[in-house]
Amino acid sequence: MSNEELSLYEQIGGAYKEIDGLYYPDIEIEDVSRFCGKYGDMWKKYMMENHHVRYRSLMLDGKLNEIAMEVNEEAYEMIDSIEKRYFEKHKLQNSASTIEMWQVREMIKTVAEETILSDIVYKTR
Repeated sequence: MSNEELSLYEQIGGAYKEIDGLYYPDIEIEDVSRFCGKYGDMWKKYMMENHHVRYRSLMLDGKLNEIAMEVNEEAYEMIDSIEKRYFEKHKLQNSASTIEMWQVREMIKTVAEETILSDIVYKTR
């Protein structure tokens, strides 16, 4: 078949599948409901509500969940980094206290989340 006989969709690499004598574009859309972690899902929601065109483009390209997983990983790496820097500067009064360690980590996570939301989650990619 010559290039002129192909549809525009076929010319850009698309294919059709026949079902009951009718031809349908062979398109698979990514499962956007897949869980991508706390911050990844927050990013997907932000993109859907504020950058709908980019969201749909990423979804159709099959990159939405991939980027959401990267966002989630980057966010947790930032929490770990902030926690490490905090413990380098501030020593626990009782290093054997599980409760004190938990309280400090929760405080760090709360403070870090403000930075994570503005610098990582609420950012167009």
